[in-house]
Amino acid sequence: MGEFIMFKILVADSLPADILNKYDRTEGVSVVNKSGISKEDLIAELADYDGLVVRSRTKVKADVLAAAKNLKVIGRAGAGVDNIDTDEATKRGIIVMNTPGGNTIAAAEHTLAMMLAGLRNIAPANASMRQKKWDRKSFIGHEIYQKTVGVVGLGKIGREVAKRLNAFGANVLGYDPILTSEHAARLGIKLVDLEELYRRSDIITLHVPKMKETLNMINKETLAQCKDGVIIVNCARGGIVHEGDLTEALDSGKVALAALDVWSNEPPEDFSLACHPKVLATPHLGASTEEAQVKVADQILAQMIEYFTKNVARNAVNFVSVDAEIQDMIAPFFELARRLGMVFNQIKNGRLREISVRYYGRTLEVPVEPITSYLLMGALKSATENPDIELVNPVNALTIARERGISIEIAKKDTPLTVHTNAIACDFITDSETVHLAGSVVGQNIYHLIEFGPFKLSAELGGQMLFIENDNVPGIIGKVGTLLGEVNINIAHLSSGRDGDPKEALNVFNVAGNLQSDLQSRLESVSGINRVLLAVVDSAR
Repeated sequence: MGEFIMFKILVADSLPADILNKYDRTEGVSVVNKSGISKEDLIAELADYDGLVVRSRTKVKADVLAAAKNLKVIGRAGAGVDNIDTDEATKRGIIVMNTPGGNTIAAAEHTLAMMLAGLRNIAPANASMRQKKWDRKSFIGHEIYQKTVGVVGLGKIGREVAKRLNAFGANVLGYDPILTSEHAARLGIKLVDLEELYRRSDIITLHVPKMKETLNMINKETLAQCKDGVIIVNCARGGIVHEGDLTEALDSGKVALAALDVWSNEPPEDFSLACHPKVLATPHLGASTEEAQVKVADQILAQMIEYFTKNVARNAVNFVSVDAEIQDMIAPFFELARRLGMVFNQIKNGRLREISVRYYGRTLEVPVEPITSYLLMGALKSATENPDIELVNPVNALTIARERGISIEIAKKDTPLTVHTNAIACDFITDSETVHLAGSVVGQNIYHLIEFGPFKLSAELGGQMLFIENDNVPGIIGKVGTLLGEVNINIAHLSSGRDGDPKEALNVFNVAGNLQSDLQSRLESVSGINRVLLAVVDSAR
């Protein structure tokens, strides 16, 4: 019976009790509710946990991650991950995943609610009524109907907002760097560049993530491009709008109204913008519906447990996710790639500078970047130069390779590699040599080495492997067998390979036994043997 593995998940922010209880009863998983935990306590306790769940309150920065010695996954119950240092998490091999669809409807509805409430002066009219005043003239508003509304960012939320705006009869402009104009047209959106959107829109609503490219994107310069009396709506992320520049535009009348749900600092250190007479303000309520809270909590815990139990990283933001539907198909190629990388790691001479990978057969049907991550994991294992980051895994392997200046070239090939259809071929280029390896998957869990340099062969890719390059003369295999027998090493499998030169040969021995430190030199002393290499390829745990 296998060892029972307990995965521990720390919940740092508030999640519905029913959802916590549901997943805490999952076999092999312990969900520990530490809602509201301080940063100091989180740092003190995090080393004991495999998973961490946060909302927007908890900040997971480099100092917190430094304490997360066993952490494998950070789950954000929501869409935005700007409170998580994803670059640092990636370096440490920690997957960061979110729930991008869980609060889509809530955020879209809140955007429309803010827009409507601002246009129709709902908040000041309500405040007036509470003072027992009947004042209709002061609160004459505007309609959305036939207004030109610019939607900046057409992800899930932006598209849902556009759908609702079309139902109101608005003219919807959209900007998105990825969405095609054909797809936008099907959604009732006219795709334009940002400058045209600023120039033509009566209302601008923002639905972009907070990142370097979007920080303070609404500022003095961009507001100057807008219509006089434009309305700005931000229910996306604080920091997208330069708050100082917006205040000046409100004071001057350039901006007639701002409806803001998010702030550069939350809570704001200075509430003067929130209290501005032309601002409708809410305290980051976009995802704050009971339905959304339940949905994102359920979704993030389900995703994390799926990763722990099936190795499927759904909605990972720092790793290419693999759908559960193709997991069984792609998993053997993960292992093949890792084993090829391990062979290179142990026989290489010099520092890896470049890698070229070619995929054949069934790999054409699946995303190959995650397979390449496993290849690099094997190639870089125990080779990281940062003593504080010991783990090289599929999450950080590509990042570590790029940080080290390793060039990576990936290609898919329609034509089969010799007689092998499901194969991976690699050229590892170091500062002193090029190592060519190719491997194939037979069935679901049988791995063969089919090319080694110029040699074609079919060797078992696993266990203890002796690579012996020798003159193509009789008696070499017998001499090797005799020497191995003298030191109590059994030969489990032998594969011989030839290249175009009839004078050279390669023999790959899969062996079992204690490989003594002097075995390589003893073999190389045999007449006719030119080079001996050793690799130990373990099975994935």
